[in-house]
Parts: sequence; structure tokens; C-alpha cells
Amino acid sequence: MTNFEPDNGTSRDELVQRVALMESMIAEGRRTTTRYGWMFLLWGLVYFTAMLWVIFLPFRNWAWPVCVALALVIGAVVKWRRRAAGGTESLRSRSIESVWKALGTTIGLFVVAAIATHHFDASTYFGAILFFLGMAHATSALILRWGVQGVVAAIWWAGGVACFIFTTPAELATIFLTATFFGMILFGLYAMWLERRRASAQVEQHA
Repeated sequence: MTNFEPDNGTSRDELVQRVALMESMIAEGRRTTTRYGWMFLLWGLVYFTAMLWVIFLPFRNWAWPVCVALALVIGAVVKWRRRAAGGTESLRSRSIESVWKALGTTIGLFVVAAIATHHFDASTYFGAILFFLGMAHATSALILRWGVQGVVAAIWWAGGVACFIFTTPAELATIFLTATFFGMILFGLYAMWLERRRASAQVEQHA
């Protein structure tokens, strides 16, 4: 009676096993995101540094290329060292990584095309980038069923909408930096805290 056979030939035990597998994959995906909390923190600091360079320092045209190139080098080195140390990837973690690779490519093409063709409006420019970042966070949140990252996506989207309402350079910079602080830096620190707590729990279990 308890191990019934549905019309499609799938037993209850098989359904339970599939649900458990899906839950374990989602949990592994979240763990992968928390392991990359340092990456969110890194890019948040890059955004802050580049924006402050543009506002306060000379050679402002070099701000974003230099900061982004440095972040890419640091990220590549850290990832290579982790893989060399025996880090593994799951299908879901590769899916999440693909989302962010696509985001990076999209933003890169958008920035280059906007600058090269001189179709540059500050509100549209910043708004589009914030919407792109919100979409990437929302996609990851849907894949992982993670409400916290969904809130982060909403922060980026709200910032994108605000860019079309508050359009002065000072207002746009404030919106971008505020979204970066909550949507990258704080989220990265939160993810790193979750990863540290998980690692500590594993140590205690093996002690």
C-alpha cells in the first residue's frame, strides 16, 4: 500500500529518491555559491575602486580597464590554485558558473559597443548594467531556490529602475555604489560567513 505504482511506472520510493537528489543538488549549488563569496566581495571592491578612481583621481579612462583586468587575474589565479588543490565541480555549480560567465561577456560587449559607437547616456548605461546584474542573481536564485540571492537580485533591479528616475552624475554614482555595497560586498561577506560556518561544522563532526 505504501509503495504504490503510479501510472507512469514510477514507485513512491523512486520519487522520494529523485526529490532527495534534487535537494542535494540544490544544496551543493548553494555551497558552491558560498565558496565563491570571495569573488562577489572582490568584484564589489573593484566596482567601488573604479568608481572612486573615476570621481577623484586622474587618468580616469584607465580606471575600469585596470581594475577589471586586475580582478580577472586575481580570480583566475585563485580558481587555478583551488582546482590544483583538488576542488571538484558539480553539474549545478557549472551551471551557476556559466550564468556569471555569460553575464561578464554581456556586460563587456555592452560597454565596448556603447563606448565605441558613442551611444552613451549615463542613465541608460548604469541602468542596463544594474539590470544585467539583477538578472544573473535572479537566475542563480531560481536555480538554487535561494531567497537571499533573490533579495539581492531585487536590490540590483531597484537600482536599475532608480537610474531612470535620479539622473544626475552624483545620483547615479550613489545608486551604483549603494547597490554594489548591498548586492556584492555584503552578499559576498554573508556567503563567506556561511562557508566558514559550514567548514567549522564539518571540523566539529570529524573531531
